[in-house]
Amino acid sequence: MIALDHVNIHAEDLEAARDFLLAVLPDLRQGFRPPFGFEGYWLYLGEEPVIHMQTRAGGMGGRGWIDHLAFAPFDFATEKARLDAAGLAYTEGGIPGSGIRQLFVSGPEGLKIELQCPEAG
Repeated sequence: MIALDHVNIHAEDLEAARDFLLAVLPDLRQGFRPPFGFEGYWLYLGEEPVIHMQTRAGGMGGRGWIDHLAFAPFDFATEKARLDAAGLAYTEGGIPGSGIRQLFVSGPEGLKIELQCPEAG
């Protein structure tokens, strides 16, 4: 079975992008990254490095094409209060017929994170 291994993000300001991701996704943590010949960070969920970050000058292509990254599950009220307290900008949405509410959090360089919040039940 095919499974998602990681997402690679190119950023001009690595620290701003890293700090944004760590603020929006509280279970994410910065961890070990092999000593590549260019700057970057690996961010982990549990034991897995799911987000690989690097400068655009890292030699792996152009500006990229990712619109957003989605993570689940979250509690809508809890996350909305946490984002408000952190001063992070977001918009609300929902997936019709699914019972899932969404929070789209905007970050540096157009980075956008979706927090999926299933209805309790």
